[in-house]
Amino acid sequence: MERRILAHDVRSNGEQLITRKEARALIASGHYRPSTGAPYGATHYRRSLDDGSCLHLVVEARRVRLHHDEFDPHANLVSLGMHVLHEARSEAVSCGALAWSMIKLLAR
Repeated sequence: MERRILAHDVRSNGEQLITRKEARALIASGHYRPSTGAPYGATHYRRSLDDGSCLHLVVEARRVRLHHDEFDPHANLVSLGMHVLHEARSEAVSCGALAWSMIKLLAR
């Protein structure tokens, strides 16, 4: 299943729905570690790959998805920044708004 995801078209992230049984097997493999992401109500896991990318497993109440992220946010700060700019723009805007609000509160 991971190979199918990694063989995706360059214009997509290869996202596919997988079963809960497949997700449990991926998590049990020890290659996936807890992570964060959107949607916030989901449980996230990532598997770092040698090329600096990662596989992102998103476990939601109604579905389980696996996709390929070009930049692994756990690899280093540069990769985290590239991930936010490239794949997590809405999260970046939310974090920016939160940071600005905190700065305004601290400035009072």
